[in-house]
Amino acid sequence: MPKANLQHLLRRWGIYDRLRESFAYDCYQRLRHGRPIGWRHNELLFYRSLLSPYPSELLIFDIGAHRGQRTDVFLGLDARVIAVEPDASNQRVLAAKYHRIGASRVTIVAKAMSDASAVATMWVHAPGSGLNSLSSKWVQALGSDDRRFGSTVEFAGRQQVETATLDSLIDAYGVPHYIKVDVEGHEPSVLRGLSRPVPFLSFEVNLPEFLPEGIECIGIVSRLAESGRFNWSSDCQGGAGLAEWLNGSEFADALSACREKSVEVFWRREPARPGNPG
Repeated sequence: MPKANLQHLLRRWGIYDRLRESFAYDCYQRLRHGRPIGWRHNELLFYRSLLSPYPSELLIFDIGAHRGQRTDVFLGLDARVIAVEPDASNQRVLAAKYHRIGASRVTIVAKAMSDASAVATMWVHAPGSGLNSLSSKWVQALGSDDRRFGSTVEFAGRQQVETATLDSLIDAYGVPHYIKVDVEGHEPSVLRGLSRPVPFLSFEVNLPEFLPEGIECIGIVSRLAESGRFNWSSDCQGGAGLAEWLNGSEFADALSACREKSVEVFWRREPARPGNPG
């Protein structure tokens, strides 16, 4: 049976995404991609260390939740997760995975985040694809670059999706301890919708094509609190990539010199200095 047909049947039976969370799937990833067997556990330890100390009532916004890979990690921290995902196929997967947990642990928001509450166009590579995006530059970049994923990527469809802002999400659910943003090139628009600092946030930067957007995000986030500091990780498996956390201008220089293919940029609000509201 062709691989695509087998995946379709497993998804139809509600098995596929549960298999992806299993030890057997981790072994498969080890054989095919060399991914460490304990990567899920390592990721949990990474976030536990990064976000500490965190409150007993831990709230996390997972922006671009896809099929819940990071949501699973955040649940391992005993967090309450607001999983934001505009793709209808992924919404069904999230609902099937977390219905038994209940609304007290995972809330699924069927929207995209942006800098305004409106309706926007999402370019669709395929239903449920992690490459779907609201960024036209992302579509153009993948359509002309065969190096990042081994071949060029076509976006055959478009879909109108409802958008909201991070500020409106905070108004609805409270101030989170951490906001994770992974929206394939649309990160600046998402962060422009946030007007108040939170203890931690992160955003993805695909290099080198999206270095300008990464620099823009640094500027947007830096204005939230002068005391904020930046770092990065290339895999969220070990510690932070830099030996020390840097201010915005220092980190922009470091990111410009970075030779990683993709990094997760982390920002944390440092305690304000005396006489400085931070």
